[in-house]
Amino acid sequence: MTRAEDLAQKAANLHAFIDQHVPQGRLTGALPDISQDYVKLQEEVMWGGVWQVPGLDITLRSLATISAQCVNGWDFGLQHQIRVGLSLGMSPQKIKGIFLQLLFYAGIPATVFALTQAQKVINEQKMWQEEDREPLKAEWLASVEEKLERGRQLRRNCWGQQADLDLESTLSQELTPETADLVDAYNYGEAWARGDLTPKERTVCILVALMCRGHMRQLKQHIGYALNLGISQREICEVFSQAGWYRGWPYVEEALEQAKSVFEEKGGSFGN
Repeated sequence: MTRAEDLAQKAANLHAFIDQHVPQGRLTGALPDISQDYVKLQEEVMWGGVWQVPGLDITLRSLATISAQCVNGWDFGLQHQIRVGLSLGMSPQKIKGIFLQLLFYAGIPATVFALTQAQKVINEQKMWQEEDREPLKAEWLASVEEKLERGRQLRRNCWGQQADLDLESTLSQELTPETADLVDAYNYGEAWARGDLTPKERTVCILVALMCRGHMRQLKQHIGYALNLGISQREICEVFSQAGWYRGWPYVEEALEQAKSVFEEKGGSFGN
């Protein structure tokens, strides 16, 4: 039997670690005076519950949450989740890498805003500032054609041959080929080649962005790519349930509907 008091204690234990750098007087600090019931729900369901369900590494949970908050665009929640990520050991370059990747899925306004919020948080702690000064090695190729070729190879290696064929035959490639080539060249040929995020982390970012924006057809496609990469069915489902707490549970139901369809098409039973 799962007792509410156990969830509350688990939440308190997690807070003891991830709240070590939270500034005094943050917005949610006023919540106990506004609604004790809201705080109880949030602590037991979110921090004591969802965040600690087995099946997904806590760093990936943090990454999924940051991605969802980037799509949401609400600064106080985004700032707090960036602090959580940094407290869990993500580097400032990894945090910024999330928003570089999401540029292609959440758009410029959301990701520029997220980067400015990230810098504010990084500047709060000297150790984060020092890490932020360490340059990320990235080999920028000289031509769009080189980027496209590197991107094709990365797609095939990470997601499989079919994914590469799918992305070469999109409507954007048919109707706006010049723009599509630029986007694909810099997304797959440059962003994916960077060392700030692993292919698994990039795929989690994409799954979250597509779910949170309601792009269910494309989400279904990328669930298949995630499986090809080696992300388990359980991990995929947990990514959606984690992000859904921040975007809204109806999005989770629709994402899981797509996931179930892909799992059945591939002939595997849930849990693989």
